[in-house]
Amino acid sequence: MHITIIGTEPGSRLLAQTLEREGHEVEFRIQRDGGRHEEYREFFAEFFDDVRDFYKEELKTDAVVFCDRNPAALVLTAYFAQLNVPVHFVAYDPGLGEALEREKERFGIDYVYDYGKYLAERVHRFFYAEEGMQTEVFENFGFALVKWDIGDHPGFVGRRVRDIGPFEDLVLVVIRRDGQIMVPDGNTVLEANDVLRMIGSMEAIRRFRRRHVRILPFDEEGKGKFLIYGDSRGAASIESYLSDLNADTVTIGNIKRRGNVTIPKNKPITEILDNLDVDSFDGFIAASSSDANNFLAATAARNANMEHVALCLRDERFMRIVDVSHNGGIFSGELLASQKIKHNLFGQPDISLHLFAGNLDIYEIALKEDAFACGKTIEELNLSEGFLIGGIDRKGESILAKGKTILKAEDRLLLFLLPESAGDLNLFVRRKPKRFLTELFSL
Repeated sequence: MHITIIGTEPGSRLLAQTLEREGHEVEFRIQRDGGRHEEYREFFAEFFDDVRDFYKEELKTDAVVFCDRNPAALVLTAYFAQLNVPVHFVAYDPGLGEALEREKERFGIDYVYDYGKYLAERVHRFFYAEEGMQTEVFENFGFALVKWDIGDHPGFVGRRVRDIGPFEDLVLVVIRRDGQIMVPDGNTVLEANDVLRMIGSMEAIRRFRRRHVRILPFDEEGKGKFLIYGDSRGAASIESYLSDLNADTVTIGNIKRRGNVTIPKNKPITEILDNLDVDSFDGFIAASSSDANNFLAATAARNANMEHVALCLRDERFMRIVDVSHNGGIFSGELLASQKIKHNLFGQPDISLHLFAGNLDIYEIALKEDAFACGKTIEELNLSEGFLIGGIDRKGESILAKGKTILKAEDRLLLFLLPESAGDLNLFVRRKPKRFLTELFSL
């Protein structure tokens, strides 16, 4: 497909990069406003002076995605609707998404994406539904990937992976140890403060939480007290969302919010935390407009013994960096919005990159009959270290992949891989040599 992205607001670059990796054609239209756009040089881009430039040509594209805060963007949505081009619109300002959702037909918009609301809902889910353990849910497979810091848990520290009971229902994907990402095997011995990422069925994850993790004292009625750092639109959306659910919020910033207290951000975050009763808070959320300050604030909160910390990033490129040092939740409005846009653009394609906050690439692939891996067991594929089949959806049945599992045509596979192991993807998309030669000689 050919996708046109108008604007360079958060999410635009990530979306374009992901679409190109999946084989789609991406074109940017950027207003010539004197801004710096070096990070968009890798994409095809045309510049325009004002919205009237669009009326001078007939833009041929399969869909238009607006990532632009300029009010003039709403003028263009109706124009593209007249051309029968699907219109996707990202709303960045609090309240705008809700308003546009009610007025979609008037503006000719097919899909509205509420950037701040997505971030707020995700942070809320982290504390309440996930109980402080960041969980990535793969609804098509019935599986979830969970992140857990084992601390000094006696049931895990000093034991080999193959001897740990919970790993009969869960697959240990990667371990973060001393800032390094490692792929374990059955003989790997877990050490104190290892951070694990495990995948399993939703029921297996729930069972694991009940048996091995201290449950947070939250419930869906809004119980809990949160300290929010930042004045950004994201921080405002998070504070508003939690307050509407009757949670108690305190904001560190220079703009008065609806929280019970707003603490001026006129001192280093360490000094501010030193003067607070941090034990009275159930969670800390770093959501300022500066990713660097958010990371420092989250680190300061952890050093102040605040156990449950959510770190929000504006630029998802920092995620791989902070993933090797931050034990709490890591979230990006860019990532959340881009994932939803991808889903509405393509539904469930044969190959899709799942956008993820961490040092793993995650793909969903529909296995074709002539793929090299079809008909083979996982052991026979001899996959490289750092490449794992995390789950299989076989005609609606969720299967946890094991070494003896035979892969079949029409299986939908959930693949986890470190970037250096990406070459093995060819096994799942490449045609079998015999089939290829037969087709070649028939030409």
